[in-house]
Amino acid sequence: MSLFKKLFTADPEGLQNKADALFAAGDFGPAKLAYEKAIAASPEDARQALEERVRACTNGIARQRIDEARAYLAEGAIELARQELEGALEVADDEALLGEARASLDGLEAKDAQEQATSQEMTDEEQIALLMGQWEEAQAEEYETYGDSFLDALLALHKERFDEARAQLESLLSAAPSPQYLWLELGRARLLTDDAEGGKEALVAFLESLDEGEANEAKVAVNLTLARLADDDGRFEEAMQRFEAAVHAVPDDYRPYLAMGAFLRDKGHAEEALEVLKNALQLSKSTAVDWRLLEELGLAHDQAGKAREAQSFLEQVIEFFTSRQVSDFPPSTATTLAKLYEAEGRIDRAADMFRALSQGSDRANHAVYHYEAGRLLSALDLGDEARRMLTRAEALLSDQDADLQKKIAALLQA
Repeated sequence: MSLFKKLFTADPEGLQNKADALFAAGDFGPAKLAYEKAIAASPEDARQALEERVRACTNGIARQRIDEARAYLAEGAIELARQELEGALEVADDEALLGEARASLDGLEAKDAQEQATSQEMTDEEQIALLMGQWEEAQAEEYETYGDSFLDALLALHKERFDEARAQLESLLSAAPSPQYLWLELGRARLLTDDAEGGKEALVAFLESLDEGEANEAKVAVNLTLARLADDDGRFEEAMQRFEAAVHAVPDDYRPYLAMGAFLRDKGHAEEALEVLKNALQLSKSTAVDWRLLEELGLAHDQAGKAREAQSFLEQVIEFFTSRQVSDFPPSTATTLAKLYEAEGRIDRAADMFRALSQGSDRANHAVYHYEAGRLLSALDLGDEARRMLTRAEALLSDQDADLQKKIAALLQA
């Protein structure tokens, strides 16, 4: 064989040797790809044995995913275990493995159902104990003075009997000599009965009853709630004052900065959002990675027209999930990354983002995600894969998706 031919002709024996080494090392995914390349390069009469090896690889992948699911289950990570078992069912080509994965998945569903049933059957005493464990010392001391009627009100609130809970709390307030945290509970009850103005009044009264440095965590939560109420009424400046008060309550905590930055970005103030979010990033250095902060930084950079920085932060979000073997990416991250990849000509990476979303938990938008993946795959001249995604998109359409229907039909007819 000439040198030219050797350079441009695949070597079946070399490919098989590589695949065999990967298989022996337990790297079944790469081994499967190597065997498939060997099949493509081999004569017809040599392919059957290699195809058997491909099936052995898929079963090896399935076995690894079942074992991984058991490890996750031992850690209590039910959702991750479920994903691994569903993945095993997709690739297994052996009845015994399929049966094992199905049985494990059935057991997982049963365990999940039992845990939910157990949580729903929590006694009143257990619920009160759970609430008490979250109270600050001063809060618990105040609540103790109100007696059993206060606990009854909290239980009514927990059981979604909001009007009843509010009436009991209002009655307690009328007789309370110096209420503080009672204002907090009443504010929540009023909001749950759709009394925004009354809820705001109670929450402001709670804040005004506190001294400097007192109940700082509660101050953060209440100020963020008041910021949302101000935003609902279109009072931007008042909302910003509430965010600033939340930051002032715990100046060394990145979370109020994150909330403020997300608010500013949502209102279109990208540069201001970035300034606040960078402060949040600096304060978060001593804590575990918060993917929501990384996402907000990515989205704010994108809004500010800083594509390279946006891509860097959003790719860190994807890495956060993939490092935990989770492919259910946040839609805002994945769709923005897809747009950035497409803009720089990385169509394959953009398609990967939409394919992941098409299998994720944002089911309401699955038709759109399948369409976008199909559109991008068409641009890559991957006709069969594109048609499969577009056909799925078409099957998921609702009667209100007339525009999307036209786009899908145009691509299918192309």
